[in-house]
Amino acid sequence: MTPDELRSAQRLTMANPERLRLLARMLTHPAGRATAEDLAQYTVDDAPGDAVDVPAVADVEQDLDALVAVGLVAVVGPVPSYRVSSRGIARFGAAALAAPRYPGEAALDVHDHGALLDRVVETLTVGFAANAGTGTVDRLVHECYSSLRRRIGSSGHLPALAAWLAADRLAAMTEVTHGSPRDVLFVCVHNTGRSQIAAAVTRRLAGDRIRVRTAGTRPVAEPDPMTETVLARRGLDGLIEFPRELTDDIVRASGVIVTMGCGDSCPVYPGRRYLDWPLDDPAGRPIEEVERIVDDITARVRVLLVEIAAADEAGSFDGSPAWVSSGAQPRSDRQPIHRPVDEACG
Repeated sequence: MTPDELRSAQRLTMANPERLRLLARMLTHPAGRATAEDLAQYTVDDAPGDAVDVPAVADVEQDLDALVAVGLVAVVGPVPSYRVSSRGIARFGAAALAAPRYPGEAALDVHDHGALLDRVVETLTVGFAANAGTGTVDRLVHECYSSLRRRIGSSGHLPALAAWLAADRLAAMTEVTHGSPRDVLFVCVHNTGRSQIAAAVTRRLAGDRIRVRTAGTRPVAEPDPMTETVLARRGLDGLIEFPRELTDDIVRASGVIVTMGCGDSCPVYPGRRYLDWPLDDPAGRPIEEVERIVDDITARVRVLLVEIAAADEAGSFDGSPAWVSSGAQPRSDRQPIHRPVDEACG
C-alpha cells in the first residue's frame, strides 16, 4: 500500500464516528492502553444517565481491528490490549477529541484548541476522579499544552498530544505503586531511537504485565524515520511514541530505569534498579546498523523481562538490596530533577 493509499484508507476507516470515540478513549486512558472490554465500558462512562447502551465487545473488537489494519492503533502484548499510535495522534487525534462522546453531545471545531482542551479536562477528571480534582487536571493539561507549543510550535495535533501527555503524567503522579519493577522507564538523549526501540519491544513482549515509559534528556520533535522504518519491518512501529522530556515524576513512578548514553542526567531514588546499556545511537546510521542495534536491544529486553519475572516469582519486589543491586548503579552525586510543572510536561 502506497502512502497515498494508506492515508485514503485511514480517512475511510475514521469516517465511522464510533472509531473516533474509541481513539479518544485510548488517548486519555489512565493505563495508556486498554482491552476491548475496557473500551466497551469506557465509551459510555461520560454519558449522562442512560444516554447510551454499552456496546458489544465483539463490535468494539471489529472496530479495533479496522484501526490496527491502517496503523492508527497498535496491539500491545500477546494477550491483546490496544494503544493509539503516534500516527493516530498526529492524523486523527484532534478529530477524535472533537467528536461527540455519546449521542446528543455536540461536536467541537477541531481548530478550537481551547474547547478541545476543556473537553480533555472533563474526560480526564472523570478518569482520575479518585486521585485528582478538576483544578489539578485543568492546570496540568494547559501547562502541558503550553510547553509543547513552545517546543514543537503550532500544530493541529497539539491538543491530542497534550491529552496523551497529561493522562500519562497524571497516572505517574497518582499511582500508589511508585517504584514497582513492573514500571520500566527507558531513557536516551533525544528519545527517538534507543529508548523508543526498547519500549516497542517491551510492549510487544510483555503486554500489560509491564508499564513502559520513555523519555529524553534533550528530546526532539518527531520520532526518528530510520528507526520507524526498521521497526515497521518487525511490526513494531505503532508501539513507539512522540518524544518527551525526562521529568522527575516519571522517574519516581518507575522501578526500573534503563539509561542509554545519558546516565548522568537521570535522578536517583532509593529502591529503584538502575541499568545503563552501552548502545550505539541509531540516528544517521545505515539500515543494516540500525537492524543490529534493534537486535541488541531486543536481546537485552528479553533478559530484563526474565529477571523481572524471576524477582516477581521470588517475591523480592520490595526494594530489597538483592533486586536493586542486580543492576548497574548510577553515580551517587546525581540529584532529583526539580522543574516547574509546565517545563516538565514537555
